[in-house]
Amino acid sequence: MSADGEESGTIGDDSLVEAVRRGDTGAFAPLLDRHLGRVHAFIALKLPVPHLVDEIAHETFVFAYRNLDRFTPGTSLPAWLRAIAANKVRAEIERYCRERSNRLGYAEHRLIELAASTPDEDASREAEAMRFCLEEVPSNLRELLRMKYGARCSADEMARRLSRSAAWVRTTLFRVRQQLRACIETRLKEECR
Repeated sequence: MSADGEESGTIGDDSLVEAVRRGDTGAFAPLLDRHLGRVHAFIALKLPVPHLVDEIAHETFVFAYRNLDRFTPGTSLPAWLRAIAANKVRAEIERYCRERSNRLGYAEHRLIELAASTPDEDASREAEAMRFCLEEVPSNLRELLRMKYGARCSADEMARRLSRSAAWVRTTLFRVRQQLRACIETRLKEECR
């Protein structure tokens, strides 16, 4: 196979790209057939989630088709397609991390608010687990949680009040939230047994 993707008797990548640019949309099908397997494998190695692999492979080729004018003939079409796929994978991972962080942040905040309410206000399993787990937290760290979620103090304000650094406050809150989350998950699993 030549650098142009040419095997004996087949049309090369550059020739097919040029045909698509001239309006021959059918010339894209051989490019898709020729490169889909490798792009699919590349994505699967980066993001081994079957439905996302198919979706990102599809998005990669849609993007490539719409942006063929950006491809430089004489360069490697497979490398260009891998670069597009890598950008699509990166965007998907960033989206997932953002959504996960938002969900966890909301859940933690909501559980702490529920735990601060009186038992008559909300007797849900999660709130009861949170109340139990909060009792396990040392009182000085419970005060830190009250300042953050009850009084809505910033890390800088809490640091000033506690004569600590803002970094200590953020790190300690992060650790306490992790411990609370693990405790709550354990309690809820135990209830299901």
